[in-house]
Amino acid sequence: MKVEAATVAKEIDAAATAAGFTKDPSIDTVGPKVKECKVDWVVDDPGKSADPKKSFADTIAGLVEAGWTEGKSDRKGDLDVRIVTKGDWEVRGAADLGEGIKAVVFAGTNASSECVPLLIADLGNSKKY
Repeated sequence: MKVEAATVAKEIDAAATAAGFTKDPSIDTVGPKVKECKVDWVVDDPGKSADPKKSFADTIAGLVEAGWTEGKSDRKGDLDVRIVTKGDWEVRGAADLGEGIKAVVFAGTNASSECVPLLIADLGNSKKY
């Protein structure tokens, strides 16, 4: 199943906004050469959500409702990481759920044979790709 980056971004946006989060438009770490292989969605002031822990869980649930498959999850202290997959895409949701809620991010990467070399190059060139 071929899934486009624009679809991934729309599905993350729909799930996260339905859960009460808003996107921080000032943070964009995806360079032009990897825009079809990588999607970042950073929550703007996650602490302003009525219940950020519930909003995080509801975002993952919304992605599952949109056809994503829930994968690994890991919780260490206040850090909660959840993974969902669809086609060649993997979205990692990460939340610092400690007091003050410091960060909530949803980062998607496409593991297709076309994207992996671009993503590896992007790691070495940080924002140049």
